Amino acid sequence: MLAHHAMLQTYLYAAHLGLDPNARDQCKDSPQLPARVDFTTNWDEVSFDAEYPSESLSTFQPVLRRTLSRRLARPAHPEDAPPAPRRGRAYPPGMAGIGRFSRHLRDGPDDPLPIHAGPVSNGEFVPAAADGRDRSINALIRESVNESARRTGVDRRRFLQGAGAVAATLAVFEFAGCADPSSPHPRAASPRGKGGRFSVPPPEDTAACEQALTGSEFIFDVHTHHVIPTGPWVDDAPGTTSLVLSMLPAGCTDSDQLDCVDRASYLHDIFLASDTTVAMLTDVPNSGPSNAPIPFPEALRTQQITAGLTGGGASRLLVENIIAPNVGPLGTTLEEMSNAVATGPPAAFKVYTAWSPSGQGYSLEDPTVGLPTVQHAHDLGIKVFVAHKGLPLVNFDPAFNHPEDVVAVSRQFPDMQFVVYHAAWDPNHVEGPYDPGATIGIDTLLAALDRHAVPPNDNVWVDIATLWRQLLTTPDQAAHAMGKLVGRVGAERVMWGTDAIWYGSPEPQIMAMRTFEITPQFQETYGYPALTADVKAGVFGLNAATLFGLDPTAMRCGLTQDPLTANISEAAELRHEGALPSAWRPHGPTTRRQVLDWLGSSATNWLPF
Repeated sequence: MLAHHAMLQTYLYAAHLGLDPNARDQCKDSPQLPARVDFTTNWDEVSFDAEYPSESLSTFQPVLRRTLSRRLARPAHPEDAPPAPRRGRAYPPGMAGIGRFSRHLRDGPDDPLPIHAGPVSNGEFVPAAADGRDRSINALIRESVNESARRTGVDRRRFLQGAGAVAATLAVFEFAGCADPSSPHPRAASPRGKGGRFSVPPPEDTAACEQALTGSEFIFDVHTHHVIPTGPWVDDAPGTTSLVLSMLPAGCTDSDQLDCVDRASYLHDIFLASDTTVAMLTDVPNSGPSNAPIPFPEALRTQQITAGLTGGGASRLLVENIIAPNVGPLGTTLEEMSNAVATGPPAAFKVYTAWSPSGQGYSLEDPTVGLPTVQHAHDLGIKVFVAHKGLPLVNFDPAFNHPEDVVAVSRQFPDMQFVVYHAAWDPNHVEGPYDPGATIGIDTLLAALDRHAVPPNDNVWVDIATLWRQLLTTPDQAAHAMGKLVGRVGAERVMWGTDAIWYGSPEPQIMAMRTFEITPQFQETYGYPALTADVKAGVFGLNAATLFGLDPTAMRCGLTQDPLTANISEAAELRHEGALPSAWRPHGPTTRRQVLDWLGSSATNWLPF
C-alpha cells in the first residue's frame, strides 16, 4: 500500500495536471489492487475536497509516531514490489545524492547543528576543506549545546531544534572570531567581536532566546530551490539514477525515493520550518525544459499548489525563468521567453553567463547574444533581469563570471532592474575593507558600480544567498560584506536570499541576521552603516517587495488562517520528538567531502544540466 500509494493517488487528480490517471493499471494483476483502490477512493478522495471537514494534525500524531518508527518489510510477492527505478538521465551533481541528506525518519545520534563552522556549498561548487579550527569550533558548539540542555533540563534533541541552540551557535562563532576556540568556554572570557557580533542572550535562557531570535518581519526569500524527480532530466541514464538511489538513507520510505526532494520537502522547509512569508523559486543552470530540474511549467505548478494550500490571500510564491541564450539558436531562446510570458508570466528572467554545456560563457554586452536577450525581456515587459555572478560553479568560464557586464548593461536599460545573485561573492576571497583592485569577490561589483557611475539605490540590486550562510560563521567578514553592500549598493537594494532548501530550513540564517550587528568600531573605521531594525526590515523583505511590486501588508493578512501556518506548531512538535527529521538537516551536499564524493564517482560526469 505504502509502496504504490503516490501512484495510485494520481487517479484522483492526474487529469487536471495533464498526467495519466490510469497509471494504476500497471498493478492490475495484483490481488491487492482492489484494497488499494478502495483505500484511495474512500479515504484519499476527501483530501482533495476543500469543503470536507478535516481534523487537526494533532489528532493523527499518535498513529504517525507509531507508523514512522517502523521499518518497512520487503514485499512478499514480486508484483507487490515498488516499480523499478526509472531509467534516468545523468543526475546533475547539484542534485546527485541529494536524498542522502533529506527526510531521515530519525536523526542520528549526532543530530545536526543549526549552523556548523567550515566552508559549505550550495551544491554548485566545491568548497574548501574544513580545518582543525573549524572542527574545534563545531566541538565547542556541541559542548555549549549539551551544557545548556543539561542546565535547562530539556532533552538534547528538542533543545537542538530551538532558539537556544541557535543562540549557543552564534555565541561560539563570535567567541571564535576573537579568541582561541581551544580556550575554556565562551562564558569564561565572553569577548565581543571587533567588527561583527551577535546580540544573543545565554542559550539556557529559553524565553530570552525566543524573544531575541524570533520576529514577525515580512520575509521574502528571493533565492530558493527544489527539483522535479519525475522530469525528463532523469531519463536515459540508469547508472546515475542507480547511484543516486544507492545513496538515499534507509529512512526514506517514498515509493519513488527521488521524491525525497520534491515539492513537499520544499513547502515544509520554507513555509512550515521557517518564518519565510514569500519565496522566489529559481533553478540551476540548464538549457531548456528537457534538462531543467524544474522546467518552467513545473515551477508554475508549484506556484499554483502553494496558492491552493494557502486558501486565498496574496501569492506566497513567485517563479523565475532560467534561459541560456548562448546554447543553440538565439531565436529558440527568444521564443521560449515569449512562451514563458504567455503562460506565466515569470517574475524575472535569470541567466548564468559563465555557463554552457561546452564550458564557453558570454557577456550580456555581446551584441549577438547578451544584448538581444535583455532587449527581448524588456520588450516582453519583464523588467527584472537576474544574473548569477561570483560563486564559481564547477566548469564555469571565469572570463564571464565578472559583474562588469550586468552593471554596464544597467546603464543601457535604465527602466529595467538588474539583480546580481550572490553579490559577486567568491569563497576564494577573504572579505575585508574595500579594495578597488580586487579581481574576485564583492569588491569587483563595487568597483564596477564606480566605473559606470551607478549611484546607491539605483537599478542594480544584490541578494546574499550562500554569502550570508558562509560568512555568518566568521562575523568580521560578515560585517565587511554587509557593510560594503548596504553602504555602496544601497540599503534599499540588498535582498534576502538563502539557497534553501539545500541547507535545510532557512530559519537559522534568519535568526542569525536578526541578532547580527556591525560594531561601532567598524562603522567608524570603514564608514559602514549600522544594521538598524529598518535596514534589516528592508533586507529581509521590504526591498524585494518593492522590486517585485508586492504589498507586504496584504501578504501578512493572507496568512492568518492558511493550512501551512496552522500546522507549524504541530510539525515542530513532531520534529522535536523525532517523528519528523530535524529542520536543520541539509537537503544537499554541503561539505567538500560530500561534493567530491559525486565528482569522484565513475557514474558522475559533472555537466550542470
